[in-house]
Amino acid sequence: MQNLIVLGANGQLGKRISHDFKSTYNVIPLDRKKCDLENLDMLKEVIIPFKPSVVVNCAAYTNVDRSEEDFEKCLSVNYYAVKALAELSKNFKFKLIHFSTDYIFNEKNHIPIKENNAKNPINNYGISKLKGENAIEQICNDFYIFRTSWVYSNNGSNFPKTILSLAKQKKVLDIVDDQFGSPTSVNLISTIVLLSLEKNIQKGTYHISPDGVCTWFDIANEILEYTHKQNGYILKNINSVSSSQFLTKAKRPSFSYLDNSKIKETLGIEIQDWRVYFYKFLMGEAE
Repeated sequence: MQNLIVLGANGQLGKRISHDFKSTYNVIPLDRKKCDLENLDMLKEVIIPFKPSVVVNCAAYTNVDRSEEDFEKCLSVNYYAVKALAELSKNFKFKLIHFSTDYIFNEKNHIPIKENNAKNPINNYGISKLKGENAIEQICNDFYIFRTSWVYSNNGSNFPKTILSLAKQKKVLDIVDDQFGSPTSVNLISTIVLLSLEKNIQKGTYHISPDGVCTWFDIANEILEYTHKQNGYILKNINSVSSSQFLTKAKRPSFSYLDNSKIKETLGIEIQDWRVYFYKFLMGEAE
């Protein structure tokens, strides 16, 4: 079996990929303790002895608001480390798989965003991720960049898990209804990445998202409907509010739904509506 390294193996996506790829690769999961991306010397020292065929970078600085205050730390993980990985990929000839974000865009027209749309990040997190993308494209000979949005799973910290937790504590919640995107299950991401490797698709950038556009309010309402049928939840109502009522340090794009037609056509697959994957998550089927 070929060696495949997963960086950020303790994160919600890293855990899923480490689990799903075991039957196809000799998976080497590396968490921050084993490979700290802020330590560029460690990257080479840890990765190269394994002689990997593939390195999957699931590690990232994802605190959007904190990146406004600590941009250098954000850059160290999302840009400088990614640039170093791209150079290692080129020099030691392994495929680099990297995950980016809808936050590199700031579309105004509410039309699904294609891979080649103009980039216009409006916060430091988005800027750092775009710089990482650019470094890979300029340096790396063999890579996949998968852009995702609103990632969730039963592990780690994410919006759906937060709402489920609050549903046991509060009867009423105020949720933003003017930011549009699509929640993306780690199961869907992992499935598409593995299939991309199996089919050895052309290097480049691809969007992974389910079908269907929604808001955070729509997601919360799905959770409300679910909790009404379960014991232990006290949530009774969800109010839709404008994002202007929630002041955050970092601006968020109002529309960030990623067009998934390229990856569907490339792999010859169908992708279902976001509610299908989300229902499995609520039922506890998605790990």
